[in-house]
Amino acid sequence: MYFLLYCSTPVQVGIIVVVFSSLSILGLYLVRRMVPLERLKQNHEVAGFTFGVIGAFYGLLLAFVIVAAWERFDRANEMVQTEAMSLAALYRMSEGFPQPLQHNLQQTLRSYALRAINVEWPEMAHYIHGRSDNPDRADNLVSYLRLWSLLGSYNPTDGRQTLLVDKSYDQLHELAEHRALRYLYSNDAFPTVVWLVIYVGLFITIGFGYFFGLDTFRSQALMCGIFSSLLGLTILAILELAHPYQGSVAISDAPFRFAITLMDEMDKIAPL
Repeated sequence: MYFLLYCSTPVQVGIIVVVFSSLSILGLYLVRRMVPLERLKQNHEVAGFTFGVIGAFYGLLLAFVIVAAWERFDRANEMVQTEAMSLAALYRMSEGFPQPLQHNLQQTLRSYALRAINVEWPEMAHYIHGRSDNPDRADNLVSYLRLWSLLGSYNPTDGRQTLLVDKSYDQLHELAEHRALRYLYSNDAFPTVVWLVIYVGLFITIGFGYFFGLDTFRSQALMCGIFSSLLGLTILAILELAHPYQGSVAISDAPFRFAITLMDEMDKIAPL
């Protein structure tokens, strides 16, 4: 289902509804052809109880997975926001350094943010775990190491400058930590066993719906189609949230664009 990440939301929903409902109705049709209706009616009491237990268990499983996926997505989004705000904080503090250090720091910080927007985000958007020829695509070591080098080569002349360097190092540590986490989140993926349990549970849950036999095939087919489509849309939501930098529901580069806007505003204000 990874190809769905590169489709728009309406296309994703359309594909899920058509494919899942069609396959479930096809399965129901085949069962009806092979098993007499009267025999299916005899299973209603036992099948109803079993289907309720399996449906409840599978519903809890999907709920657990989607909550875990949402929390992972939310943490990844928070990391991006913190990384971008660290850039803005470093830019503001750089105004307290003498030239040419101030200019070099500001140019490097801008380069960092622009590279994240123009290079890293497009690459992350087209990356799926284990399906990229460039596993180091999100690395930004050039700008990042240059920031360390610029601060490390500066010798503060008074207590104010020393404090400014210390605070800059704190922000640089924040930047390093959240940049690394962004890189890890973009490379990480849900364990294969989780997807295996989801898909096996899907087939079992839909399959148990075939043990019932209604007199009107169209009514039962409609119920199977709606039920399977709902499960498919839930799995689609998990797929989107499990890949925070890919798909139609992806983490935006807006925090970095906002950081650049803040930098532009800072340049208009004379340092105190």
